[in-house]
Amino acid sequence: MKNFTVLILVFVSLSSYSQGITFQKNTNTAAQKFNLVQKLNKSGDSLILATDHKKIKQVDILNYEYLETFEINNSNAKIGLSHLSIGNYVVQARIGRHWIVMYLEKRDLKAEGLKTTDGNINSNVKEIVTKNSISSVSSTIDTSNLLQLNENKMYWVVYESNTQFASHRNMGLKYADEIYDLINQIELEMKSEVAKANTLRVYEVFDKSEFMRKQLKNKNYHKRKSSKLFNVNPIYNSEDKRKSITSL
Repeated sequence: MKNFTVLILVFVSLSSYSQGITFQKNTNTAAQKFNLVQKLNKSGDSLILATDHKKIKQVDILNYEYLETFEINNSNAKIGLSHLSIGNYVVQARIGRHWIVMYLEKRDLKAEGLKTTDGNINSNVKEIVTKNSISSVSSTIDTSNLLQLNENKMYWVVYESNTQFASHRNMGLKYADEIYDLINQIELEMKSEVAKANTLRVYEVFDKSEFMRKQLKNKNYHKRKSSKLFNVNPIYNSEDKRKSITSL
């Protein structure tokens, strides 16, 4: 019986690691009170949360370089995790006045030499995390108006997706090459019907560690009117870009 139990534990561990993401759920009294379901889906690329009837107001995924907020307002949620970078994350779900804290880790399986299976992940617009369709827009990218960013610096980026089905805010420290990709993406989205309400703002950060300490304490810190830690005026704002396009 002891050997059988060990084999089960090994199998469960390998099964979790084969997906690249391990998840630690919350078992405290608050989670039990709401009968909160906390698990990864079968393919291990999404987080499933559900209660019997109480609404999950929002879910945050964060670490010291990243903060993503999902407005849920429903008794269940499916949140995609495949976009997360390698690292450890805190997941916190707000139910009523309670915050239920969970943890997840994303690992680089290829670097560790573990066997992985690639699969196509299809998104549904009715899920909490939506993937905006911009297939009708030309994929030709105009790079002539891109910012000249310092490739050795990190910038604070705020991306908001707003559709008729759901909205979520993705914030994090990113390097120049990632920001260029996001600018290309948002400027295509501005030309589409589905994603035209999405927004992107990029802020220059002067003191990364102190800025993140403040930001993690207050997720709206980047909206301050003055600060010595970052430039409160975005160096890129898709709203300004949209206005300049519509004025032509």
